[in-house]
Amino acid sequence: MISADGISPSDETSSALRRLRALPQHDLLTLAGDWFGELAPWRSAETLGAIAGLPAERVLASLLVFGEQVTETEAREDVPGPLIDLLLDTGVLTESAGKLTAEYCLVRGDGLALFAAWRAAGRDVGSYAPWIGTDSITLARLVGARRGVGSCLDLGCGTGVLGLAAARNGANVRSVDVNPECTAATTLNAHVNGVADRVTATAGDILSLSLDERFDLVVSNPPCLPLRRGALGWLAGEAGLDGLDFFWELLSRAPGLLTDDGEALLQAAAYGDERGPFFISRLEEEVRRLGVLGRLLVRPATPPRWPAFAPRDENQQLTGPLGDEVREYVARVGATHYYGFVLSLRPGDPGLAVGRFR
Repeated sequence: MISADGISPSDETSSALRRLRALPQHDLLTLAGDWFGELAPWRSAETLGAIAGLPAERVLASLLVFGEQVTETEAREDVPGPLIDLLLDTGVLTESAGKLTAEYCLVRGDGLALFAAWRAAGRDVGSYAPWIGTDSITLARLVGARRGVGSCLDLGCGTGVLGLAAARNGANVRSVDVNPECTAATTLNAHVNGVADRVTATAGDILSLSLDERFDLVVSNPPCLPLRRGALGWLAGEAGLDGLDFFWELLSRAPGLLTDDGEALLQAAAYGDERGPFFISRLEEEVRRLGVLGRLLVRPATPPRWPAFAPRDENQQLTGPLGDEVREYVARVGATHYYGFVLSLRPGDPGLAVGRFR
């Protein structure tokens, strides 16, 4: 399991750690397949050419981008010893019989270098967390476009990408996740990207978190698929058959966490039909009840989506009790489409505007 115990402030400014930030690597935005989670490392000629003449980068790419084993002797010949020691101390690398294996992949998202679970890069090994997907990168870009943010709360931080996008603009960030593997990854990723002095990651359940602070920006990309708590190795939570349990809870709490000029950005996904998501009428009622101004941005529709990595048959249909339950629900509500979305909430005249990503 990844750990933040092996890092110190001096590591952040070391030339060895900066090498990770510059490492040529695949970009998640180039990897999206037809199914969420079907991502694979980018092995383009440009990437291979960039690392071909650089021994240290070639070794690091073999380990962290392509998931290949490298002998420790070979690695230490080309890669600075302090960097190898750091990656071993934090659990990113493990050693067995003289060979090094990367337990996490290194991916790039919107200019950030992020340690994430290998399953985010399409390899069926290791943990399911910290997860990152193209939806995370989209939301990170929206976060990065918010300037003048002094304080940010990232709920369900995962890799930390959302909070890091705010910290890169100068915000002080509090990142929270129920999974200690995610809070450790967030801390390590903050060091890798040079913003560790502005990011504090703490373990906690986002649905029972008690906070007295108010923030200029609250961001969250919570679970939005019907996985059971702890299922498939995920320490996240069950989002209900419609995938919105976390969303509704966060929506009710977000206004009380904002400063007078603050904003919340909540991302999730919902079932619908060709006209749009089913939940919009309820959302409009909730926004008015909470007394806030909401703007909903809806992504292009896909077919109804199943949980990533859940067991499926040869036709890509869910199998087992969860599959039966989800299929019965989708048929009962008449869902034919599945919409990702981002909701912006601000203090202001209550109401909801609905738009679409272009």
